[in-house]
Amino acid sequence: MTKFAPLVAAILAWAAFGTWAEARRSALQKDIPALRPGIEADLAARNCPNVRIDTERFRQFSRENHLNHADFFTKKRSVALQQDLDAEATQFRERPEQACAQMWDKYGDDGTVLHLLARK
Repeated sequence: MTKFAPLVAAILAWAAFGTWAEARRSALQKDIPALRPGIEADLAARNCPNVRIDTERFRQFSRENHLNHADFFTKKRSVALQQDLDAEATQFRERPEQACAQMWDKYGDDGTVLHLLARK
């Protein structure tokens, strides 16, 4: 048993360091600015009745930002962005009408941020 104690201690220390390093990297990570609007528009399209992604404008937005649709779901996100998106998902569950109205104001036909959404 004692023969393996240093090896076990080294493995545990390496795992602890790796966990700390990943948490620190995530906390300091800068997000691609286009991720938030793309993800928010997708949340709205999945949670709001009669709202869908404006396919052509979303493609154009993605091309301009050198992203494909999968990037919005596979790119690493900062801790802050993930917390914001979690809060928005909660708002869709708790106050769907208000959340949908806010997303439409941001991404609808006359959106203040971008035009990424359309009516069904």
